[in-house]
Amino acid sequence: MKFKNYLETIAGISIYPLISLVIFVAFFVGLLWYVFKMSRQHEDEMKAIPLDDGVIKKTVLTLIGLLTFPAAFAQGAEASPYQNVLWYTVLFILAGMIVIMIIVMFQVVILYQKLTAGAQPAEVRETATPLFSPGWWQKFVGFSTPLNKEEKILLADHEYDGIYELDNRMPPWLQFMFVGTVVFAISYALYYHAFGFGELQMEELESELAMADIQKKAYIEKMGAGINEENVTLLTDGPLIKEGGVIFTEKCAACHAADGGGGVGPNLTDDYWIHGGGIQDIFKVIKYGVPEKGMISWKKQLPPQEMQKVASYIMASLHGSSPASPKAPQGELYNAPEEVPANPVPVAIEEAKNQ
Repeated sequence: MKFKNYLETIAGISIYPLISLVIFVAFFVGLLWYVFKMSRQHEDEMKAIPLDDGVIKKTVLTLIGLLTFPAAFAQGAEASPYQNVLWYTVLFILAGMIVIMIIVMFQVVILYQKLTAGAQPAEVRETATPLFSPGWWQKFVGFSTPLNKEEKILLADHEYDGIYELDNRMPPWLQFMFVGTVVFAISYALYYHAFGFGELQMEELESELAMADIQKKAYIEKMGAGINEENVTLLTDGPLIKEGGVIFTEKCAACHAADGGGGVGPNLTDDYWIHGGGIQDIFKVIKYGVPEKGMISWKKQLPPQEMQKVASYIMASLHGSSPASPKAPQGELYNAPEEVPANPVPVAIEEAKNQ
């Protein structure tokens, strides 16, 4: 279940577990069918077959096995917070599973050939060409002509200082690679240039830059970096206002008193304000301060969203309350009822009622 949850956190990865499940089920269904159809005689013959496939094949299978072993342990590892790492890990696991199944299928084919070869007539065995003959690897890499038969491909006219040229054919692996590059080039040209299904490099770059710009704006908006004295609004969410009260107690209570009644700083509970009593005015004073009167600037210590919480706490909870020792009014009478919520209830009073 943990591995399933890890996969669900990766965007666009939901199809790959389904593919691996289909491969897993198909392989074992075919294996079960083969086992149920197998006779007792075939079982005894398989027990007697030595699994000796040659040094080259053993070396190749060993190297592939060593490359696929890490994939088996990667599945049980803890989920990484980086999606790219998980993406390539899952792809590596799936590729390892496919390689292992291909190897197993090859072994099944080889075993089946060995089982059926003895039951065929002698003339059929002499003319039949098995899928994996003893020299298939040499033919694949290009060495299809034995040394004792090189006179068949000898070019007598191409001789220099006793060295003759052989008319060897192109190795199959090189032919496959050449044909593959041609097919890839044609497919690439049709997909990207002729039909326009895919994005070219510049188009992909522009789309990624646009997506990055959107993500950047969303991040800035989430972190509150876009809040300033021009667009700040009064918060009405109780938990956010309560957080503003905690910040006020830690940062502002020393000068304005814990209940906002004032001390070194002015009273924040009455309707008189020195620099304006609106949410934008209070936010501006918190942000830039009033250095000539001892009010420091908090813009380097508090992020914009926290200054908004403090300003909202002052307006929603402290303004209109009854402090124990209120300081005399200062400034001018300010009244902006459109900014203050109807019947504002101080957070402390609201919590007391709930208790």
